[in-house]
Amino acid sequence: MNRLRQLEAFRAVMIAGGVTSAAKMLNISQPAVSRLIASLEKSLKIPLFDRRQGRLHPTSEAEFLYSEVDRAITNLDHVTQLAADIRNQKAGHLRIACLPGFATSLLPRVVAEFLADRPDVTMSIQTRSSARVREWIAAQQYDIGIADEFEGHSAVNHESVNIRTVCALSSRHPLASQQVITPNDLDGLPMIIQDRQNRFYHAVKAAFDASGAVLNHRVEVRQFATACLLAEQEVGIAVVSSIDATEYVGRGLVTRTFEPQLPFRLDILYPKFHPRSLLMQEFIAEFRESLTPFILAD
Repeated sequence: MNRLRQLEAFRAVMIAGGVTSAAKMLNISQPAVSRLIASLEKSLKIPLFDRRQGRLHPTSEAEFLYSEVDRAITNLDHVTQLAADIRNQKAGHLRIACLPGFATSLLPRVVAEFLADRPDVTMSIQTRSSARVREWIAAQQYDIGIADEFEGHSAVNHESVNIRTVCALSSRHPLASQQVITPNDLDGLPMIIQDRQNRFYHAVKAAFDASGAVLNHRVEVRQFATACLLAEQEVGIAVVSSIDATEYVGRGLVTRTFEPQLPFRLDILYPKFHPRSLLMQEFIAEFRESLTPFILAD
């Protein structure tokens, strides 16, 4: 620390042109500046100033040294500011892996709002299947994962959120006049279903079976976003996450309450052995907050 104060005093004298002005810059006394300069010369064994008529005149050695000292202190100031930015969640990098549907629905808005007042924060966003997202998080390649159907992994921590689902259909469909749609209303009608390997498909199928209604598989898709677009085009009706459906309402698509209510489980994944940065914690808090309007009430 003493060496840093010596270099700061040297730099201040070079910039200000004298001890008096340097002392004002550093908010210390003139004798303190003189002592710091003298101790620096002694430790470096280089004459930095000629003392003539009560003034300090830089030597050629001082002129040569100054540029490096100035650069070092400027870099240190940058590091100090960067540390403050990191502490205040204003700088850093986040790596997010998510389902493709999220990258085109809720996530872009959350990211845009988060970055709005954080010009020094950068992000990378990659989309893949839930299985691949889980693998990336387990390998600590990403900081946050957004997936579904997470079945557990020894290297992954997670939290689950139950998202409300809705019935999505064209505004021109006869059932659009109803506020609540049940499996009996959909009995035998063309349906757009999620991948039959997916847990949510089985929840929908079970609801139809319990009502004695026929689930007519017209089109099978992997993503809710695709189901919404097909429903909008009157290909069929879909039961989808309210998050995805919101993106298409007002573009020819309407949503209606589906009973019985079927939760869509969303999983937020984190590497178990990678500490969460302050920036990451702040983003997670904002992401959770963004989910509030879509969470299924108990």
